[in-house]
Amino acid sequence: MTTTDDDSNIDDLALALALRRLDEVSVVPPPEPAREAALMAAFDAHRLAPLAQGRRRVETRGRWDYWGMAGLAAAAAVLIAIGIGSPPRSPATSPALSERSESKGPSPSEFVMVPGAMALPEIESGSLVRIDLPVSALPALGVMPPSGAVARVKADLILGQDGLPRAVRLVN
Repeated sequence: MTTTDDDSNIDDLALALALRRLDEVSVVPPPEPAREAALMAAFDAHRLAPLAQGRRRVETRGRWDYWGMAGLAAAAAVLIAIGIGSPPRSPATSPALSERSESKGPSPSEFVMVPGAMALPEIESGSLVRIDLPVSALPALGVMPPSGAVARVKADLILGQDGLPRAVRLVN
């Protein structure tokens, strides 16, 4: 560790100097091959003790844990790949919304319920917030993006007391 003249923390400097002095006076003995061999033999005896008692090896459980976790990871990867590979479901493909969109579709001044908002707690207090949203975020909110080469749109969000959006509408 290097110290500079402008160190303002005296405690750190004192600790660094004390550790440096301790390093200078400490003597580390060289490794002894006989002691290392005895330690390795003790480790081997402990590892093989379940076999001597007629039980299965301890490492077998670890191996099963490893392959079990590897199988779960592979299954998760397959599910993620299927989720990514399938085309996103637009709100207009659901039967209830497709009937409404075929008949007249929501007007731009009409609020649209955000998907999943019905599962949220009832609104006790809320707020209306106007924000600029990227067009790519609109399908996740249950709104079809406007036609045209627009990157961002103005939208009004109704937020519940928990800060989660409940409804959205596009602003002209």
